[in-house]
Amino acid sequence: MKAFQLLVAMTSLTPTFAFPHLTERQATSGSQTGWQAPGPNDARGPCPGMNTLANHNYLPHDGRGITLQILTDGMKEGYNINSGDARLLFSQAVRTNPRYPLARSFDLDTLGTEGVLEHDISLSRTDRYFGDPLPFNATVWAETSTHFPNDFITVPQLAEARMARLETSKATNPEHELSALGSGFSWGECASFFEIMADGTEGKVKKEYIDYWLENERLPVELGWQKRSTEMQGSEREEYSQQLKDLGEGGESSASGGSLSALLGDGRLAKRGERSGKHPVVYWH
Repeated sequence: MKAFQLLVAMTSLTPTFAFPHLTERQATSGSQTGWQAPGPNDARGPCPGMNTLANHNYLPHDGRGITLQILTDGMKEGYNINSGDARLLFSQAVRTNPRYPLARSFDLDTLGTEGVLEHDISLSRTDRYFGDPLPFNATVWAETSTHFPNDFITVPQLAEARMARLETSKATNPEHELSALGSGFSWGECASFFEIMADGTEGKVKKEYIDYWLENERLPVELGWQKRSTEMQGSEREEYSQQLKDLGEGGESSASGGSLSALLGDGRLAKRGERSGKHPVVYWH
């Protein structure tokens, strides 16, 4: 899963906007049951979590002109995610706008811009080498799902599935690449399974919720899902990400670049072409 699931706490990030005098666009009122499929001119990207918020009108349904305030409100109302995570996501997502650093908004489809957020080994999207990495890919998800034989997905199973996607990409994609920070954020994407589709307390999530969410980009309300009652904190995501990483990489964790917070704190931008295992002069997703 792409950009959205890759969040950690970094509340000190406050982007500086270029045109504060302009009137910001407002999102329409969202609804857990008011899902509407995207139209042919609506922007959608590689992140099912963000696409879902747009389909439920927590973000603008056309997927365009998403400002920090719109993102913050949408993530809070749709998933009960705190504002620190929204600031972190926005600080990176706005870089995909062709007008950056003057931009103060982004569109969902620009999240797939090569070399910024998009990365190989998504659990539900294909590597760019094989085709469009934006839409849900049933073949990729079927591969991932072989690691989930029961009604609930557990932390060890998800760690195994993510490592299997890495091995598949390395074995079949001649242009495979994964930065150290991109790798770290991919663990954060996995963590979102337990924090968005569950309440973050048990280390497991109903598989039918995840299937429904990813395949339809729709909240699985009709299956019994409810938005978590407690606000999701970045520290919680960091803890889940580390558990997953430790299970998947074992003793190799330090070689893959350290914690996300440390890498983000370095303020280093990704260089397309940096391979996994090299020095992490990287940026996210």
